[in-house]
Amino acid sequence: MNIYNERDLWYFKTKLETYRRKTKATICYNCSGYYHATRNCHLRPKYIKCGGEHTTRDCSIKEKLPEPKCVNCGELGHLAAWKGCKALSIVKNLRSDSLKKAARKRQLKRRRKQSKQEERKRERRQT
Repeated sequence: MNIYNERDLWYFKTKLETYRRKTKATICYNCSGYYHATRNCHLRPKYIKCGGEHTTRDCSIKEKLPEPKCVNCGELGHLAAWKGCKALSIVKNLRSDSLKKAARKRQLKRRRKQSKQEERKRERRQT
């Protein structure tokens, strides 16, 4: 049985697709920060267009800004959601470094656990 070929599951029509990883960084609509969602954000609000400490609906600016200012890097000419922002590239690098570090920690932890298990097995054999 190949799960990708199944058309129905308990009389429900289904379509199974392979997981596609998101290529874009998520941006918080509360603080305009990267890699977290609004529902998980406990920071002060920072509006993406003007940088004011208020929500989108409370902003007095309703029209498109000719020279927007990024609330993350402070440069003129783009919003925080622009993929070419310097702040985003810095955050991406920090995030990838921390993910690599966490993966190394998990790997070391697994190795230590395996070596402890092997040591216990050797001790049991000797007794």
